[in-house]
Amino acid sequence: MGRSFSFSEKPVLFLIQSIPSLLPGIGKVVSIFYSQETQNLQSFSISSDKLELKANELQLEDSASILKKLRHENAPFTWLGKADIPFEVILKDKKQLTIFNELQNNVLLLRLYNEYDHLRDLFFVYFNDNLSNFGINGNEKTLSTDNKTIIAHILRNTLNTFLDTLKADRELFIDLRYYTQSLVDENNILREDLAQTKKKYEEGFIQLCHKYLSDISQKNGKSYLLTEGAITKIKDMQGDYFNLRIILEKAADFADSLSIDNSVQEVMIYDFHIIVMDKPVKKVIESSPPSISEIPAKYSKTAILLDKLETAASIVKSKNMLLTSSNLCGEYPTSMTPPAITDALKKHRPKILYLFSAFPSQWVIIRNEFRPIQNILAAKKDVNKASA
Repeated sequence: MGRSFSFSEKPVLFLIQSIPSLLPGIGKVVSIFYSQETQNLQSFSISSDKLELKANELQLEDSASILKKLRHENAPFTWLGKADIPFEVILKDKKQLTIFNELQNNVLLLRLYNEYDHLRDLFFVYFNDNLSNFGINGNEKTLSTDNKTIIAHILRNTLNTFLDTLKADRELFIDLRYYTQSLVDENNILREDLAQTKKKYEEGFIQLCHKYLSDISQKNGKSYLLTEGAITKIKDMQGDYFNLRIILEKAADFADSLSIDNSVQEVMIYDFHIIVMDKPVKKVIESSPPSISEIPAKYSKTAILLDKLETAASIVKSKNMLLTSSNLCGEYPTSMTPPAITDALKKHRPKILYLFSAFPSQWVIIRNEFRPIQNILAAKKDVNKASA
């Protein structure tokens, strides 16, 4: 059987398995408890020779009323004789108990509170009738009443301590599992945001390619089109993306040079036409967001904000529009307004400054061309000059 926490099973089962190790040499332990799952009484027993839990089939027709009475009683423990156990011997002679009867009562009944039906779970601990339970082999001396009282208190207090520890550990585990799940959920949200940002970057990057090709087509008097293979190759390029126009111009010239019929007005640019220069082109989607593993966790939300702004900025530039907050909002992955951008930048200002300092090659467009970001960077420079 796989390993598990002690509190992952019923507390009663953990307790009954613990008793033999607390009191070696006992005959057996029988538990009768209320189960929340079955909404009824259940019973398990364990013997000292096998140390394996065994489920008991209780016949409660004749003993239900006695068990109910025992579970209602508030006495923390009671010493019983085997003839007093309702599920073993029902009939017995009625007689007045004496001190000699007490000495013969070697079954300890412990009562522990059940949090579900608010009654008492019952633990019947069967002792030998001498001191051999406690390592004194061959000692036939009978346990005295005082001995039994001390044993009962020690055993019950130990089980209650175990039970309290189990409950505390279970509550702590529930909290830890909740916090862990919260981290997993937050990480999944960040992954989804990054995926959306990546998609926006790719869309903006390809739009920028088409804009450059449109300019080249107008200049050369031809129509240049990118194949799917060419688009994939462009997406995979890394380096300084400001060289993208030059790469596309060279690709158009390469495609023209291989064209047999120069009168053809529509020229397809394939992946082999695109030659990455010694200074490779940096794809916006790859360059803008640093690896999530490189960014400290407390800066991840700020990095995602910058990624989204950079994505929107690249799309705005590809459409030859002014890089204003209003135009940026129109291309932002989620609903956004200019005042919301201002508030977000103000809230994240210290973390933005840190990320710009830690990753100087990232978020190139907004760093150099978006006025609200430039104001943040300029304010930092003024503070540094004043303190110099």
